[in-house]
Amino acid sequence: MTKLISNLLSLGGAMARAALLLSVLTVSWLAAPLSASAQLVALDTALQGRYLGEYLSVWVDHDKNTPLRKVVQQQDWQPVGEAIPNFGHTASVYWFRLDVQAAAESKSWLLVNSNPLMDYLDVYGVSEEGDVVSHYAGGSQRRTTEQDIRHRHNLIPVHMGEHSLLSYYIRVESQHSVQLPLTLWSLEGFLAWDEMTGVLTAAMLGALFIMLLYNLFLYTTLRDPIYLAYIGSVFGFMMLQVSLKGFGLRFLWPNQFAVSSVAVFVSAYATIFFATTFASWFMQLKERGFRFMIVLDITRWSALGSALLVHVLPDMMRMYLMVFLGISAVTMGIIAIFTYYRSDDRPIKIFTMGWIVLLIGALLFLMNRLGLVSVNVWTEQTLSVGSVLEMILFSMALGDRINSEKEQKLKAKAVLLHSLNAEREEKQRILLSEETARKAKEKTLQIRRDANQRLEAEIEERTTELRQATEALSLMVQKDPLTGTYNRHHFNESIHAACRRASETRAELCLMMVDVDHFKRINDRYGHLAGDRCLIQVAGVLRSLVQGEGAEIWRFGGEEFAVILEHRTLLQAQQLAEHMRASLEATSFADANGPRHITVSIGVAGLVPRPNQRPEQLVDLADQALYAAKHSGRNKVCLFEREGGQHLA
Repeated sequence: MTKLISNLLSLGGAMARAALLLSVLTVSWLAAPLSASAQLVALDTALQGRYLGEYLSVWVDHDKNTPLRKVVQQQDWQPVGEAIPNFGHTASVYWFRLDVQAAAESKSWLLVNSNPLMDYLDVYGVSEEGDVVSHYAGGSQRRTTEQDIRHRHNLIPVHMGEHSLLSYYIRVESQHSVQLPLTLWSLEGFLAWDEMTGVLTAAMLGALFIMLLYNLFLYTTLRDPIYLAYIGSVFGFMMLQVSLKGFGLRFLWPNQFAVSSVAVFVSAYATIFFATTFASWFMQLKERGFRFMIVLDITRWSALGSALLVHVLPDMMRMYLMVFLGISAVTMGIIAIFTYYRSDDRPIKIFTMGWIVLLIGALLFLMNRLGLVSVNVWTEQTLSVGSVLEMILFSMALGDRINSEKEQKLKAKAVLLHSLNAEREEKQRILLSEETARKAKEKTLQIRRDANQRLEAEIEERTTELRQATEALSLMVQKDPLTGTYNRHHFNESIHAACRRASETRAELCLMMVDVDHFKRINDRYGHLAGDRCLIQVAGVLRSLVQGEGAEIWRFGGEEFAVILEHRTLLQAQQLAEHMRASLEATSFADANGPRHITVSIGVAGLVPRPNQRPEQLVDLADQALYAAKHSGRNKVCLFEREGGQHLA
């Protein structure tokens, strides 16, 4: 333990070490053990309420299952030597022996175990002859029976009967700290004592509940999350006290063994989490760059994780985690206080007093649980009383913080109001000067508006002329100057767009390549001018035929023309091509210096384009069909179809 405390002391500065050392010295003074030897107990009212540790002998049952007859025969019983036996968190079973002598006066007597966290408690009354005359079976992990006296403590009736001397053998087994705060009471004395302690405990819990409601009201009014953290810490500590005092097992979760086994740990973990969160927010440690912030965060989130996973944690780990996280939280709080303590900061001063009180109470409680200090009235009540004082001081610190913030806000409002008045006066002066400047600017603006309107009219006129010229130029760029059809450049743009649309809709796209038969002969025989007139006439006939089909004609090059057909099947394209071929063949051209009849060869291709398929493949298919028509005698229509790269016909 000394090594643990030394490691904790090394975390802070000199002031933190001094505070921790003072706390440990206080703990050591309060926890001084009472040494005594075991002796006989007489049923005397003078012993009422006195802890019976000095009358007890103890024997450790490492096997955990030694029968009573062998326990009675053991010779190595040792006197406890302190008022309240405390063996800390242990996996062993402890047997205690108490020799009781009958009293002359007839009264009802009780042995009272005020540790409600004990899992299993068996008390056997054994006569001098070795006979078992009574047996009490209790503990938090056992169901209460109709024969039991229902109370938050274990009440063991003392029935002496005809015996002048009885030896009580007390078997204790618990996953919590093995502590046996055993007292002897007459029935009348116990009722009076229980009434007084019940009132005091109720007053403490009532004070905590009032603080909880008060701060809940403040949160609903101010909506500051720091009050939620404070409410959580108050509620966690209140539930911890309810569990430690036995009220939870008696009233809230009777016979709920799974709850009673973890209630203390969950309450302690929750208190650590919310208390460290409250301290961090109250002192604004993250904003101030607290150098141990990561340690504080690990502590509080580990406490939350332990509370959520408490059912899967081993018994020993629950206890040591609670001790380690509690010491870590209190130590980080002390270091933070002495790091950012200022004498002129009243909320921090109040918070410091509360945290030091919490430090002393928490250290005593944790060392008490581990069995490192003796259990007495001081170590048992310091956590309760100290924590109530700490909660009151924290609440005062929060209230002082509210007042301080209000005062700062009022000062800020006064400064703001003064600056607003000065700003208003300055604006009035500026407005007066601006009024004069505004009138002078109005005339200038009117002149500018008139000039802008004239300029806008001129710009609009020039823009219209430029747009018309651009459109005419664009049309000239797209049109073939000889035939008036669209040119090759426009064809390339159109075939790409058509291919993309067909790919998106998965529709068939058809292309016709039209070639004038024996055009070279026409040029050679009639001359190039006659050939040009021939192309013009062919283009006119083709345009008139395809426009009715919602299509266009392009001059592909030389004597070749192209027709793109969207949303047409290959059969429909073939029928249109045949109609075009027959119409041209039947057309008589009235040109004395040219041929009377002109025939054409047409290649038709169609496909359903794949995504990102280039249209040059369709052009290549149509060219192949055109070459097939020319090689087979001209004046024909040939087909070539491909879908997804596969030949279909």
